[in-house]
Amino acid sequence: MPEENNTIETNEEVETTENNTNEEQENTTYTQSEVDSQISKAVESALKKREAKMQEELEERIEKERNEAAEYAKLTQKEQEEEDYKKRMQELEKREREINNRELKAQVESDLKENNLPLTLADTLISVQDNEKIKGKIADIKKDFNDAVNAQVKEKLRQETPTQSTKELADDPFTAKLAKYK
Repeated sequence: MPEENNTIETNEEVETTENNTNEEQENTTYTQSEVDSQISKAVESALKKREAKMQEELEERIEKERNEAAEYAKLTQKEQEEEDYKKRMQELEKREREINNRELKAQVESDLKENNLPLTLADTLISVQDNEKIKGKIADIKKDFNDAVNAQVKEKLRQETPTQSTKELADDPFTAKLAKYK
């Protein structure tokens, strides 16, 4: 039996200690230097994680390049020339696509300006990749945009129907006084 009493007392002490700790945490204030210290630690931790991630990516890229170089070294002279030719062609095609996309974006932006539409739509429309289809889409957008604006304008300008008649009242005192002087 005495052991049971000790256990109960211990549980009560633990609860009291937890309550005191919670109260202390709620009332704790920090100085500016403590806050700065915590912020510095958090920033350092984030930088270390970022640096580790970048280092890992760099190592992966290096390993990939080494594997490609080893494969390239195994090729014959003719195969190496063919591989070089393929790489150059891929780079040229990539550059050509980039140039075409820039030209297309410039054309789309000018079409959007002509139709008084936001230029933010240009990136979305470029995905179509056909100038004629893009012009058709711009016309559709312009029509939908104008319809939406007109509907909103009508909604804002709508007025309630007058509740009183605008006819002259027969027993209007002002009209009666005017009739006397005629």
